[in-house]
Amino acid sequence: MKLAELIKNINAVAVKGDLEKEISDIAYHSSRVGPGVLFVAIRGNVSDGHGYIDDAVKRGARAVVCERKTDLSVPVIVVKDSRDALARMSSKFFGEPSGKLKLVGVTGTNGKTTITYLLESIFHEAGLEAAVIGTVEHRFMGQRIRSSNTTPESYDLQKLLREMTGAGVGACAIEVSSHALTLERVVGCHFDGAIFTNLSPEHLDFHGGMESYFESKVRLFRERLAESAKQGVFAAINADDPYGQRLAEDVDHNLWRYSLDKEGDVTASGLELDASGIRMNVGTPSGEFLCRSKLIGRFNAQNILAAVTGALGLGLPLDVVQKGIEKMGVVPGRLQKVENGRGVLALVDYAHTPDALEKVLTHVKDIAKSSGGRLIVVFGCGGDRDRAKRPLMGNVVSELADIAIVTSDNPRTEDPEEIIREIVTGMKKGEREIISDRRSAISRAVEIAVRNDVVIVAGKGHEDYQIVGNESRHFDDREVLKECFA
Repeated sequence: MKLAELIKNINAVAVKGDLEKEISDIAYHSSRVGPGVLFVAIRGNVSDGHGYIDDAVKRGARAVVCERKTDLSVPVIVVKDSRDALARMSSKFFGEPSGKLKLVGVTGTNGKTTITYLLESIFHEAGLEAAVIGTVEHRFMGQRIRSSNTTPESYDLQKLLREMTGAGVGACAIEVSSHALTLERVVGCHFDGAIFTNLSPEHLDFHGGMESYFESKVRLFRERLAESAKQGVFAAINADDPYGQRLAEDVDHNLWRYSLDKEGDVTASGLELDASGIRMNVGTPSGEFLCRSKLIGRFNAQNILAAVTGALGLGLPLDVVQKGIEKMGVVPGRLQKVENGRGVLALVDYAHTPDALEKVLTHVKDIAKSSGGRLIVVFGCGGDRDRAKRPLMGNVVSELADIAIVTSDNPRTEDPEEIIREIVTGMKKGEREIISDRRSAISRAVEIAVRNDVVIVAGKGHEDYQIVGNESRHFDDREVLKECFA
């Protein structure tokens, strides 16, 4: 593709050089540059791509897109925002693949992964080749690609979407993180609709506060839906969440509200929750149906309503939606059961924010009570992230757990003992033990558990690694829990 064609819609501030040059690929790491490649200098968390422009030119870059004027031997295009330019050019370079499938974005603090899995099951039931892009993995047509970011960098995302459409994928559900929205990763995506789940404190070290965090989420609806080339785009919003109520007032698109507690377009009645799953009547503008699901917990009932709303926003039939939900099984690391012969309900969950932890523990506490058992919780907090949430999570667990075992999560470059000390400052009541080694902590929970107890290991969910310092070590809570029971 010619450079002139590639930069048509990127709002260049200054252009210097021959724009008729042919571009063979785009790169945002200088190490991936070769002859004929366009290098885009973006600012990262660790380093600034502008410092690698000379290296990219030496490697054969045919042109450079950057945010400051630079005197080079190749064409230079100066833009206000390199990330925005990278996203728009990547979409153009790969033939705007998001326009060739149904694309639903899911954003919010909690529930994104489960909702995308539910949508995937509904898509399959509708006869569509389905795909998921998100926290656990990127998956389509039998391929499973390990996820390094919830939402890939824009170039990688557009390349992935191109591979999906080339393979025949007809519908994709994508988790859209606040980082992705702030860092312009989904610019150039043509969404059919978007779902808002909820908002509670997370990533505040990155966003600086809840208002900034909320504004990042709003961009999916205010900007990305507005720029979509699709007809009849929809917004599905959780009417039970205060931030969802605010967002609904700001949405100009085809608005759908879903709710467990309030009036909405998609609602529930007769909700029944137990250890075997969820049963409820779901009311919609298209009619009512009896919903059964293997998922457990009130919060998952809400996730189901979100998926129902998203599917109806796409115009899928109600019977297809019902069957898709019933057929959906386990979501990796989301209240995932670990079988054992001890009569203990053993669960692994990704809950790593105070709000998510409270919702999960409230539900499993009820299960423990109903069977006359205790709730034993193993948890920690990640290092180099959101220090303010540590005592809050400690408080949630101390209020709800019968026995709390505080341990290490992904300490990264922080001292695990210091992280634990900060967690414990929020624990005002209840029985607790401190065991910094995560394997030993899980082993201790299994050791003290008796029939009818509920053991939940929270925080890492589907992750099969633990980050200590700068090293990633294999560690899977599900595997360890199973080994300890064995």
